[in-house]
Amino acid sequence: MPETSRKHFADLRGQFTGEPRSLAARAIPRITPGTTPPALGLDTCNPAQKRFRAFAAPFLLNAGTAPIRLRNAHAQLASSSGASRIGWSNVVVSPQYNDLSILAEDPDHLVQCLADTTGDSIYGIPGLRPVGVEGRGDALLMKHLPTAAWLRMRYHSHYTPKLRTPPWFFPTNWRRLRRDLVLGPQERNAHDTIPPMGEDAMDLLAGLVARLTCRHEEEQWAVGWLISDPIPRPYHQQSGFDFIQLWGGQDHWTLQWGGYGSVPASDVARALTHPVVGILGARATRSGETRAEVHLRKACLTLEVHHVPRSEYFARANHAEPGEAKR
Repeated sequence: MPETSRKHFADLRGQFTGEPRSLAARAIPRITPGTTPPALGLDTCNPAQKRFRAFAAPFLLNAGTAPIRLRNAHAQLASSSGASRIGWSNVVVSPQYNDLSILAEDPDHLVQCLADTTGDSIYGIPGLRPVGVEGRGDALLMKHLPTAAWLRMRYHSHYTPKLRTPPWFFPTNWRRLRRDLVLGPQERNAHDTIPPMGEDAMDLLAGLVARLTCRHEEEQWAVGWLISDPIPRPYHQQSGFDFIQLWGGQDHWTLQWGGYGSVPASDVARALTHPVVGILGARATRSGETRAEVHLRKACLTLEVHHVPRSEYFARANHAEPGEAKR
């Protein structure tokens, strides 16, 4: 691909992802001159990466405590991992061919959300291990043992975007991460809790993870990790606590969220089906403010926004836990 074309597509991709041009350009696949790379490379990755992104989705997208009428006990276990907390830290997701890069001002602070520091627990994404520090803290490289996929926590400052090396680097949390190469009993249990996924659902959930921080200000839509809307819109004053809940099985999954800064369901559907950065073949059969459905071949992802007042979180009357019959 001519260098001018690569720069053009990198700049175009950066308008949606917020990535620096150098990282965006690195992810643009080779194409026939005169054509546009599918989704600008957001879904172009090796098989291990696709499996890892899909597997990580329930850990990255289960946060807080869902309202009683929506609460799923299995999803709450994934929420307990704490991995979703990185989405509340003004990060940028940069999907590459061989790794999933997450750009943050303090990568060392966030690695404690992604990997276990206690020896064997349910914290973090099961099987994620530290590998090494690149440069002088430029990036922290991690490997997911079950899929052999790579994850990079890269230093990136929104105030000094051209600076690739942090002004200081103290790997306090990095040094505390467990480094054994075997999943412990609790870690294995958390790993095995995730339901099986069909191939089409895997493509859909991996694509969702790749677009968690995508946005387009001119078109007035954003994913914003679902509950951190970066577009200047009225907040949902009536909503209670922030929560995200993703669960399902095989080719049918449901993603629910709500809170003060929650984005519309139509925005997430827009990111997944966008003509420039959408997943190839994905289509929205329904797209509204509070509910949308996105299909990819046999897979279906239902998107639901719930503006729930705080009182409902504590009102147990007339509500049964999921799977429990009302008396």
